[in-house]
Amino acid sequence: MSVIKLNQKSYENNLKQIIEKAENPSKIICVFKDNAYGHGAKILAPIPKKFGINFVAVKNEKEAYEIQEFFKNILILSHKPNGNENPQFIYALNEISKVKEYKTGTKIHLKIDTGMHRNGVFVENIEDAFFKIDKAGLILEGIFTHFSSADELDGSFFIQKQKFHQAKILAQKKYDHLIFHSFNSAALFRAQDIPKDELFRIGIAQFGYGDEKLEKILSLYAHKLSERILESGQSVGYGRSFSAYEKIKIATYDLGYADGLFRYNGKGDLALANHKNILGKISMDSFSCEDCGEEICVFNDANLWADFFNTISYEILVKLHPDIPRILV
Repeated sequence: MSVIKLNQKSYENNLKQIIEKAENPSKIICVFKDNAYGHGAKILAPIPKKFGINFVAVKNEKEAYEIQEFFKNILILSHKPNGNENPQFIYALNEISKVKEYKTGTKIHLKIDTGMHRNGVFVENIEDAFFKIDKAGLILEGIFTHFSSADELDGSFFIQKQKFHQAKILAQKKYDHLIFHSFNSAALFRAQDIPKDELFRIGIAQFGYGDEKLEKILSLYAHKLSERILESGQSVGYGRSFSAYEKIKIATYDLGYADGLFRYNGKGDLALANHKNILGKISMDSFSCEDCGEEICVFNDANLWADFFNTISYEILVKLHPDIPRILV
């Protein structure tokens, strides 16, 4: 049976580096959305808790309930208001016109659109947003934004920082004790001036991506289903995209595109962690390669597959099926 192995020591080392950058575990919001970027939210949740991190962000209420026992503060980032919000959670207010659809007394963080232009309110409309929030009886606990290009540190990053600074000034004139957060993983590890009055939302960096000092924690393994000898000229898989040019022992392993692997079409050289290539097309539930024994590491660095498929590590990771067992090693 295929399995995902999570290196606990590497995860702990990453958290230590993140806390050192932020200067205090209380300033960290671990982003656990989409099953902790495919790593497994519930199995990992006790670890940041052990380090004194008590704030996480998730995608929706379903994810919040799954790890509710571990964290005091849970921010739900992508919630469609329904009037039945849980008073124990915090909800991102992404669209001010929806303010009346939240249950009275709901705790919220207001999203500020500083340039990403996905959701949130513009800085020039923030005072009107405050008025509507108060009128609707919502509890504003924080404001936040998301940088569009913190990993590039181009001019837009600094413009967005300045706009968020303006939003903070306006918010502090009206409210006491608000929480502010704008820095994601890339901003925390690349920016020179770290704000002292903000929390930091850390997503992919927890898991070893985004800085060379961090350690990848996830390794994906498949297990052998069968083996056979391909004679020269024989093919394996759909469409005969691979044919042996000499006698070779191959095996079929129990991972396919239904498990979250990208559908490799058999063209090019898609390498596994041991540098052996997948032979032929990936099937729904399996792939074939040179026989490498009962267990094979498919990848331990999602960047290798991301580069091949011209995408990013995030997409490779989050597509891993939640039913694949995750274990700490």
